Amino acid sequence: MSKLTINCTDFRTYHRNTLRGFASITIAELKLEIRDVAVHEKGGTRWAQLPAKPQIKDGALVKDASGKVQYSPIMDFMSREVRDAFSAAVVRAVLEHDAHAFETVGAA
Repeated sequence: MSKLTINCTDFRTYHRNTLRGFASITIAELKLEIRDVAVHEKGGTRWAQLPAKPQIKDGALVKDASGKVQYSPIMDFMSREVRDAFSAAVVRAVLEHDAHAFETVGAA
């Protein structure tokens, strides 16, 4: 399988729990742009998550016992290896686009 060229065209910082922001990603060979790819960090580990939609039941958001909104995937990869490779490529692309993307708010 050939490798795909993944670039970050935009990154919006949004710090909440493990979330560090949202990226717009292009895959050149597919002429595809994926918006709102969530980029996370916890304990020195960084990863990316494809966009998801909030779960809705009877016109209201579905929340867990702690009040956190539940999300459903819109798309997914067919193997863990491909998912992990995409995630790593997105993190690299985000850092190429914005070297400070993972810095905490107010950091120098």
